[in-house]
Amino acid sequence: AMFFGRPINDTIQINEETLWSGSPNNDNRRFSKDFLNNVRSHIKNLDYDKAEEEVKSIFNGEQTEVYHTYGNIDINVKSNDKITNYYRELNLENAVATSSYNLGDNFIEKTSFISFEDDVLVYKIKAKTAITVEIISKCALKSNLTIYNESFSVLGRCPTHLSVNDKVIEYSEDKESIPFYSILKVIPISNVKIDSEDNLLTVSGCEFMLLFSLKTGFNGFDKQPISQGKEYVKSCNTTIESASKYGYSQLLSRHEQKYQNYFNRVSFTLEGEDFNEPTDERILKAGDGRADNKLVTLLFDYSRYLAICSNGIGNEPSNLQGIWCNEMLPMWRSNYTLNINLEMNYWAIEAFDLPEMHKPLLNMIKDLSKKGNHFGLKGWSVFHNTDIWRDNNLKSVIPQCGYWVTGSLWLCRHIWEHYVHTLDIDFLKEYYKVMQGAADFIIDYMVENNGVLTICPSTSPENSFWFNDKVCSVVDGASMEQQIALDFFDKIIKIADILGKNANFYKEVYSKIKRTIIGDDGRILEWNEDFTETEKGHRHLSHLYGFYPANVLGEEYKTAVSKTLNMRIENGEGDHSCGLIGWSCAWATNIYARLNDGENVIKQIRKFFKTSTYPNLLSKCLIFQIDGNFGMAAGIVEALVQSHNGKVVTLPALPEEWKHGEIKGLKVALELNEA
Repeated sequence: AMFFGRPINDTIQINEETLWSGSPNNDNRRFSKDFLNNVRSHIKNLDYDKAEEEVKSIFNGEQTEVYHTYGNIDINVKSNDKITNYYRELNLENAVATSSYNLGDNFIEKTSFISFEDDVLVYKIKAKTAITVEIISKCALKSNLTIYNESFSVLGRCPTHLSVNDKVIEYSEDKESIPFYSILKVIPISNVKIDSEDNLLTVSGCEFMLLFSLKTGFNGFDKQPISQGKEYVKSCNTTIESASKYGYSQLLSRHEQKYQNYFNRVSFTLEGEDFNEPTDERILKAGDGRADNKLVTLLFDYSRYLAICSNGIGNEPSNLQGIWCNEMLPMWRSNYTLNINLEMNYWAIEAFDLPEMHKPLLNMIKDLSKKGNHFGLKGWSVFHNTDIWRDNNLKSVIPQCGYWVTGSLWLCRHIWEHYVHTLDIDFLKEYYKVMQGAADFIIDYMVENNGVLTICPSTSPENSFWFNDKVCSVVDGASMEQQIALDFFDKIIKIADILGKNANFYKEVYSKIKRTIIGDDGRILEWNEDFTETEKGHRHLSHLYGFYPANVLGEEYKTAVSKTLNMRIENGEGDHSCGLIGWSCAWATNIYARLNDGENVIKQIRKFFKTSTYPNLLSKCLIFQIDGNFGMAAGIVEALVQSHNGKVVTLPALPEEWKHGEIKGLKVALELNEA
């Protein structure tokens, strides 16, 4: 829930992780070998414009389904008295939001949290003298409201299809979609009277509590949500009834104990001036260059809080806006974008010592592995967008924003990261088959020329180059996809060795994969030739993937990596039509940290505060997008401790102003030769 904390006309904006449009995806399009051969022929003849048009010809314009908000609960205090002494706080140590103020001579305090133990929203109002409050449900989805006694319930369903581009919301009677049921119940505490009429509850008194529960029928990516869905009405009622047995103090205690079990695993302090100012003012001043070490630790802890909240209750991974999407038609469908954004959400999760919070993403990877691919090849693949239905087909209308076949390989890097941080051998045995399926696909897809394997056709996500005065993006062996393949086979070979499997074939493939090329100007080539980029300061740092988050570009590439990154920064890295991009800033932070460049780490953090942060510390990408929060925390971790390549290095990229501090509880990676 997004707790606004407004004094009079307050709002709680509600989300639930499975509120998606649509139903199981049946996109069975297949791309023929003729298509692949035609594109490869154009590329071989250096007709990149023709290759571009050939790839465009297979797009059908469909998009993923959409994640959307449940809607709002409005809580309006009936008063015209003057408001003074207003205060609002989110306490990261117990995940509780509060606001307080004087309303004339009356003192009012509001407290809100989502219970990690009881899976309910708890909202309490306490006033010095009696107040009157109107409570109104404003569900954004198709639904029916029922008011009874001290409660209201909402029964509804998500759209059967939702098109963001056309702004069309479809509710088809002959198609299934995710149903839901919610209950809000008023719990009197002190001198309370409750009335109900029309679509609102009126509560008068000094102290009362609201309990809210929301359940859906979603039962998996491959199950029809109604005819094969989970029971959700009785479950919702049971949840409310169970929570109602506890008083506020008990609910708070149960919540804190569960939440703090995760949050207290890590602590980070930096010495520095403790500015007694509101957070939004501190963000502005830090962006203008003021050293504020405690704002850095706040950003770090906020990321951990967001990670726990996004993954601690439920089974779905964190999408573009986590569980804080506030629109029915959100930009980019608030989906799972696999060419950086989803993965960045989990870059720091294992270092945070939150392996449980990695499971939603790992579960998604297993689901996607069951979907196969659309080329008639072996194994499984996924393009650069997916949704709750695990869509793995093309979902764009331009090649650089859609035709990208190595999403499966990048996702499998998270299997490796989970293992080297947990040494869970049973997990590794379970997921080895998933990695084998990804290997089968890319081996079948790659082409071999003179003993060298390349991915063809290939793109560098969302970037393009000029060719014959035309914008093109399709080549043979774009650097990022080659690096992804190289890193993937490096990891599957290590895993095979750990499990005692024969890895000789994978080793042969690994030896043939084309390596990254450094251009005449000392930078890493993004494509297979030194093309003129359409955006020199493009937001994606794709051709540096092998350096971070992967580790297959070694010391011999460090100078080239530095030159490549600096070129992007100098030309406005992330500064395009969407404005400066939080996640792009975060990616650069991590690369600078791995370059052992602490001063550029702190410069990127200041840039993040100045250009890529909202007043409440959420990350910006034209709109709110949560990946930047997680990515910046990963960059802070990378500056403090690194544990790739089988060794641990402490304080590798410490900024000068972080002279004194303490970090406890981070988990590092260990690579063992055998289980």
